[in-house]
Amino acid sequence: MRNRFTNPSNGSFYDWQVNHSTENAFGKTRQISESANTGNTGLVKQQGDSEPLRMKLAGTIFHLAQHEQFTDWWQLCETQTIIFRDFTGDEYEVIITAYNPVRKRTIKNPRDFKNAPLWYWTYELDMEVIRVVKGSWEGVTA
Repeated sequence: MRNRFTNPSNGSFYDWQVNHSTENAFGKTRQISESANTGNTGLVKQQGDSEPLRMKLAGTIFHLAQHEQFTDWWQLCETQTIIFRDFTGDEYEVIITAYNPVRKRTIKNPRDFKNAPLWYWTYELDMEVIRVVKGSWEGVTA
């Protein structure tokens, strides 16, 4: 299954030509602090809000069209959220917070020789999850 971006406002979507190759840790953290009380009977724990659920993906782009699509979806996230579906079928409502491509020189790019004959990109893509639509984190506040 291909990763997919979907625009919830009009139903348009983009199936990635090449899925991401690595993920950073994907989970939640919460802050807990301890302070002494005035009765000197031990520490009192206070729990803060949990941090937002964030995804950090990285991979390689061989097609100019995929790089242009990522740029377009990045731009769309300036005004709205989008749906990200990963290769397992999990779905998340997200905002792309960072898209950092690095163009790399190569002797030949056989996957897109017409549009990117001598280069390809590596990238990092960061997304903040607004809502879990479907998957193992479903029901957890994003």
